[in-house]
Amino acid sequence: MHGNKIVLDLEFTPIRDPDLQLVASSEIIEIGAVKLNEQNEILDEFQTYVKPQYSSIPPHITRITGIDSQTVDSAPDYAAAVQEFTQWIGSEVSSRFYTWSDSDQPVLLREADLKEQFLHDMFYTHWVDLQRIHQRMYGFSRPMNLTSALGSMQIYFAGTEHGALADARNTAEILRNLSSVRGVQERIERSHITYNNTESHGFTMDLVFKRK
Repeated sequence: MHGNKIVLDLEFTPIRDPDLQLVASSEIIEIGAVKLNEQNEILDEFQTYVKPQYSSIPPHITRITGIDSQTVDSAPDYAAAVQEFTQWIGSEVSSRFYTWSDSDQPVLLREADLKEQFLHDMFYTHWVDLQRIHQRMYGFSRPMNLTSALGSMQIYFAGTEHGALADARNTAEILRNLSSVRGVQERIERSHITYNNTESHGFTMDLVFKRK
């Protein structure tokens, strides 16, 4: 049975304690996710703030995310938030996670190690970095941030950047667009951006967007 596609974005704050940094460098302060079926239709959305245990939220994180100490003061802790998230995903079928960059999975797993929390097996497997897929399909020499990648696809960012749910929604939009190789080729052909030749990568979307 095929699982759902979980498009995930995390916001997190740095851990300052050097001893704790040996295990985890950050604590999650917001989880946002969008659940899609095999046809890339949105089934549901998830969002929760998370109260950090060892970290304060410095001003530069507040400037980026809009999250401050008052935002997370009454939020669930890591264990409760991840449990709620796991229940929302549903563990009866195998789901695949899609993120923008490969930074979210290590943050999630290392915080679990730090706090000695058990995670469902699905969090250790089946992760897809859409930032890298976008780079390879469009032939860019370097990966782009989320907003720039949307721009390269002639899509406007919807919502407020660096909000976990808004970022997940926009990443889901990229997933839907990248799932159509023909659509990607058409956007490249009508774009004013100069792309490298993408035909030489030998890259098949069946490996990324479809379950075997």
